[in-house]
Amino acid sequence: MDKKQLKILMVLHMPWDANLGGPKPQMELAKEFSRQGHIVEKFDYYDAFPEIKSLPPKLLWLYRLFMPSFSQRAKEYIQKHANFFDIIDAQQGNLPFSKEELKFNGTLIVRSVGLYAFHQQFQELVQKTWNLSGNNNVFKLLLRKLRKIKQKKQNQNYLLSFQKADGIILINSDELAYVRDVLNLGDKSVYLPNGLTEKQHQDFFRESKLPKIRLMNQQIVFVGSWGNGKGARDWPAIINKVRNKLPFANFLFLGTSGYSRSGVEGIMKDLNYPSSDCLRIVPSYKNANLPTLLSEATVGAFPSYIEGFPTSILEKLASGLPVIAYDIPGTREALRRFDNLLLVPAGDVEQFSQKLINLLCLDETSYTELSKQCVEVAQSFDWSSIANETLNAYHDFRSKQ
Repeated sequence: MDKKQLKILMVLHMPWDANLGGPKPQMELAKEFSRQGHIVEKFDYYDAFPEIKSLPPKLLWLYRLFMPSFSQRAKEYIQKHANFFDIIDAQQGNLPFSKEELKFNGTLIVRSVGLYAFHQQFQELVQKTWNLSGNNNVFKLLLRKLRKIKQKKQNQNYLLSFQKADGIILINSDELAYVRDVLNLGDKSVYLPNGLTEKQHQDFFRESKLPKIRLMNQQIVFVGSWGNGKGARDWPAIINKVRNKLPFANFLFLGTSGYSRSGVEGIMKDLNYPSSDCLRIVPSYKNANLPTLLSEATVGAFPSYIEGFPTSILEKLASGLPVIAYDIPGTREALRRFDNLLLVPAGDVEQFSQKLINLLCLDETSYTELSKQCVEVAQSFDWSSIANETLNAYHDFRSKQ
């Protein structure tokens, strides 16, 4: 690996916020790179649209509907500062331009935090199989049409950004296979997962309660934003099936606001559950508090239909919590190491619920062994190692230019 100091620009169309999942890979890598003496700067959502912070909330939705292109503003910024950077590491679709258009002579990297093609496939599945029509007044139909036009343009930008880049970083092995076999861009692609820092590993392990206490608590924890993609439609059946077998089982939902800002009342309405006694909802939390929030839980549940590489699974594993999840790209990267114990076909609520019940009913010895295995698997996903692998990938891409 080239030891010279690199000047790296991280580009992302979302806020540089550690409490959100999308920016997390670039933020953690930036910290690791800086520790090694490299210079890292960023161009994010608020750098592109500083005016948005001064807009009244009632006008935000209208501005976002007709807002200028993030890609264009990122392009203008890079053209002004192109000579300063050696590496540009941008999220997919952010820079659908050639290096000549950007006036950039360094190495252009595009990364996925959830491959656009998989999200498109999921949306097509939703339209075919789920009845989400709701109240289709003229205004909502118009908004949907505008979003569809905007999404079509964005999908074109995703592909262009891959084609124009010197290198592509994918966040799970299924994405790598798709880019290699379908897009024929495997020769400039590499798979690099998410991870946790050494401190995070230590914090989650230190805060976790004894297996005996966790088993007594009978608590199932979900960490993630609330929405259909994260399994919101499946939760009513999951709760009912588990509670019918284990009446003392209870549920903890963490970070449900995410990008959507879903309120507690809205979630309770979606669940349509007669009592909130068995459910606690924490819409948002500080990252530093998550080890404590997970410390007394018994098992994790993650019925998500679409992911890149969910850090929340690693966080639960690092806390010693086995996690039942749908077998989809991203979730299977860590959980396939438990053979068939923790993964369930997507949408199979019956099997998902039964696996949760099985874990809650484990004896203390079996639970302790499984908990130790969870921690060991989580430890294999380490940001320090991933940062070094990323720098190696940068160097390889630079050498091929």
